[in-house]
Amino acid sequence: MSLSAIFERRVRGFRLVEVVCLAVLLVLVLGVYMAKTFAGRERAQIASVEKQIDDEKIRVRLLKAEVAYLEQPRRIEQLAAGMQLLPIKPEHETTEDALIDVARRNPVPTRQAPPPVSAAGDVAAAEAPEATPDDYPAPVEAPR
Repeated sequence: MSLSAIFERRVRGFRLVEVVCLAVLLVLVLGVYMAKTFAGRERAQIASVEKQIDDEKIRVRLLKAEVAYLEQPRRIEQLAAGMQLLPIKPEHETTEDALIDVARRNPVPTRQAPPPVSAAGDVAAAEAPEATPDDYPAPVEAPR
C-alpha cells in the first residue's frame, strides 16, 4: 500500500484523509471551547477574590481610622477625668520586663467563690477549668 493509496481511499464517499482531518478539527474546536470555559471561570474567581481584597482594604482603613479616634489623647483625658482617674506616679511606672516582679511583690487578693446553690451551679462548677500555677503569683518572702 503506497502513500497515494491512503489519500485516495474512500469510506462511504469521503476520502479517509478528509475524515481524519474533520476528526482532528472537531477535537481542536472542543479543546478551544473547554479552554475558554475554564479561563472564564478562573477570571470570575479572580474578580471575586479581587473584590474581597478591596473590601478588606476598606475595612482595614476603617479600623485604622477607628483606632486613631480611640487613641486620641484628648479623648482619653476626658474619659479619665470622667472616671476621676489621676496620672500615674513615677514610682509606679515600670517596664514590660519588670511586670512579673511587680506581680510577685503585690499579689492580687483572691475572692472565694460562693458555694453553688442549685444543680445548674454544680454543672457549671464541674465544667469550670482548674486553676493553674500561673494563675496565682508565687509567694515572696520578705527580705530580712
